[in-house]
Amino acid sequence: MKKKVAGALIFVFVLLYPLVVSNVYYQRIGVISCIFAILATSLGLLVGQVRLVSAGHAAFFGIGAYTSALLTTKASLPFLVGFAAAIVMSAAIGFLFVIPVLRLKGHYLSMATLAFGIVVQMVMLNWESVTNGPNGIPGIPYVSFFSVQLDTDVKMYYFTLMLLLLILWGLSRIYRSPFGRTLNMIREDEIAAATLGVHVVRFKVTAFTISAGLAGLAGSLFAHYMSYINYDTFSPMESFMILAMVVVGGMHTLFGPVLGAVLLSSIPELLREFSDYRMLIYGVVLVIILLFRRRGDRGPHRGQRGRENDHHEQHFRPGSGQERENFVQGTGYYRHGTLQRAAARNQPCAGGPARLCRPDGGGKFVYRGLSSRQGGPVQRF
Repeated sequence: MKKKVAGALIFVFVLLYPLVVSNVYYQRIGVISCIFAILATSLGLLVGQVRLVSAGHAAFFGIGAYTSALLTTKASLPFLVGFAAAIVMSAAIGFLFVIPVLRLKGHYLSMATLAFGIVVQMVMLNWESVTNGPNGIPGIPYVSFFSVQLDTDVKMYYFTLMLLLLILWGLSRIYRSPFGRTLNMIREDEIAAATLGVHVVRFKVTAFTISAGLAGLAGSLFAHYMSYINYDTFSPMESFMILAMVVVGGMHTLFGPVLGAVLLSSIPELLREFSDYRMLIYGVVLVIILLFRRRGDRGPHRGQRGRENDHHEQHFRPGSGQERENFVQGTGYYRHGTLQRAAARNQPCAGGPARLCRPDGGGKFVYRGLSSRQGGPVQRF
């Protein structure tokens, strides 16, 4: 009950924020926070749901910004055309990029995405005939729909907030769908998901494409709100900042990246009067959050629930000694976001140690997917 009341109060405050806060500077912080919340949410889909760490996410942010800016300035097309083209272009490039890159695993994949981000930034800098090089693209028109122009911070705030709420609603539907639960299965144990017939690469490519498209959407909003962009805005440092928003807010929750984006985009601005110590205070705040909220500010406390999860993760971690030596037959449950296994009985695997015994290796490994709260069944693929 208390959570619902607190959520309702926060929602009312967010709706009335530009009307209560009359300072234009703070209204601009609100608009920037909404744009970066969309951007962080797009990366949260990858990091939190699929466990794909993209260290070059600012590249898709920049692709969307440049696509929309070029079409509305050089081609004189309306905003809606540039907005749609930014989403499609970012998603298409993300799709073409991720297919060969998914052959890599772990930190090698992160290094590949980082290299991609650097390449995109260098293209923005050196392709002067198109991107105007280091001078950037000035004079980007405001967001407009036919004859209605969103030329004030209040109008832009409500427009970006509406898009953010629509995206959160859509992602919440995705996370609760069979597609989202399959992504969770891939995140927890990719080998087990593949054994059950899940096309792992296809699901990863789909998630990456959606994430890139949402980043391009945020880039288009950013370009038309700032009215000027250049290559320096989409540097690898920006990618790490987006990743920090996801981690600080909580990567396994829907609203975690939103909270992280609001904190990390507003704190530096609010500390500008302490110009000499601004970044020092900012760093100290980040360290404190990561020390006391290791799973993000929206994650569970390090209390009984956290210790219980750690216990199960320790004893039923994929590839542990118990799994390698024993035949694993049991039922998997999603509990507090952790896939846990209850071994029904012990029996040696045929063919030596293995992370997962297939049906022809001495038995059958059964998953019965349950959502973390409702306990509804998860469809098999």
